[in-house]
Parts: sequence; C-alpha cells; structure tokens
Amino acid sequence: MTTTKVITKPPAGAEAPAIVRLSVNLAADVADVLRSLAGRRGLSLTETIRRAIAVLKFVEDEVEQGNKLAVVETGADGRQRVREIMLVG
Repeated sequence: MTTTKVITKPPAGAEAPAIVRLSVNLAADVADVLRSLAGRRGLSLTETIRRAIAVLKFVEDEVEQGNKLAVVETGADGRQRVREIMLVG
C-alpha cells in the first residue's frame, strides 16, 4: 500500500475555503495508475485526484437524475457504436 496526502485548494479566482489534509492508502498498482494519469497531463497527484473526484461527482449526479453514461466509439469504417457504461455498487 502507498499513502498519498491530498491538499485541496480552490480554482483560480475563487474564494479560498479551508484546506483539508487527507491521508489516503492505495494499493501499489492503484498508486501507479494515479502517477501515470498525473504524468500524462503534467499534473500533480493532488490535482489528478481533484479531477477524478469531480468526474465521479458528475457521473453520480447524472445517474441520480436518471441519465445514462455512454461512450461513442468510431470504428475504422467510420461507423459509430454506442456503449453504455453501467456503474455497479
């Protein structure tokens, strides 16, 4: 397990809420994925976690409203295929 500390801060121009320091225990493979995701965009681990939480909140809010989440794939032939993403748990 790897421990990652996360400090949240507001977006530029927003009022600064209290900063909360968290300690998160992650399995080594999950920590590797987190580092990889951060590295793809040159982001800090904190910003990567913040964005992941924002995406999860968006998805949860949409599903709660009865909406569905889907990925639209475009094949080599130009045809599109829609795959619904179902959250379990």
